[in-house]
Amino acid sequence: MASILTNASALTALRNLANTQSSLNKTQSQISTGLKVAAAADNTTNWSVSTQMKTDNSVIGTIKDTLKQNSDLLNTASSAIDGLVSAIDKIKVELAKAKDVKDGNYDAINTSLAKIGAEIDGILGNASLNNVNLLDGSIGATMSMVSGWAGGTGTGAGFKTIDVTLTDLGGTGTGALTSAVTPSTMAVNAISIGAATDVDTAATAVEAALETTRNFATELGAAKNQIDAQSKFLGVLSESMTNSVSTLVDADMNEASTRLQALQTQQQLGVQSLSIANQNSQMILKLFN
Repeated sequence: MASILTNASALTALRNLANTQSSLNKTQSQISTGLKVAAAADNTTNWSVSTQMKTDNSVIGTIKDTLKQNSDLLNTASSAIDGLVSAIDKIKVELAKAKDVKDGNYDAINTSLAKIGAEIDGILGNASLNNVNLLDGSIGATMSMVSGWAGGTGTGAGFKTIDVTLTDLGGTGTGALTSAVTPSTMAVNAISIGAATDVDTAATAVEAALETTRNFATELGAAKNQIDAQSKFLGVLSESMTNSVSTLVDADMNEASTRLQALQTQQQLGVQSLSIANQNSQMILKLFN
């Protein structure tokens, strides 16, 4: 039926053209932004999941940087301990010489021991990075280093840490290098030989200090291995999360460009269809001529 009041064909063509234009605008937006999900309205599920993953990935990136800093801190402490062990070895060499002294003159040995003691003091005092010294007890008996993050609010959620038990090598505890060590009465950094019996006393202090230092080095080494393993894992995890976010929100540019060409063709056909539908009304006028 032909009507001069309602052009059904034109309305249908106009509606189809509007739908095509809407799809075309969406596709052009994907091409310009590179995203198929740029806002929650595009896909609520993908947008929500990707937003959570982006936030978690940002936290993981920060933790990776922190682990690197803590690794450098442990390396500094470990290098200092290597220096302390070397100094202790020098002391043991001097004690071996002192044990063989026949004339009771320990002056030369005591001079060497004093210099080694100063070396120990220097190492303990300078074993810091960013004003953090793990060897002198200044930050307490333990150190917690953030090592991971589990998002959400359920069991196991939150920050994960690597805990390190610290030893105050410059304190008053057993094996400390700067105070008298039980059962000895000599501090490792202040050994002075006045008699043959002092050699055995000093040797006891040195062995206790060496054992403590070695144990602390083992603790730091284990923590360093944990950091290295965790850093490697976080790197893989971050890459996986980045790929997952990309899958959820990134547009397939090959698909989008192909769709754009198809929609542009549909748009041209829609315009032609609307033009043809509008011509039908003009045809009715010819009936009255």
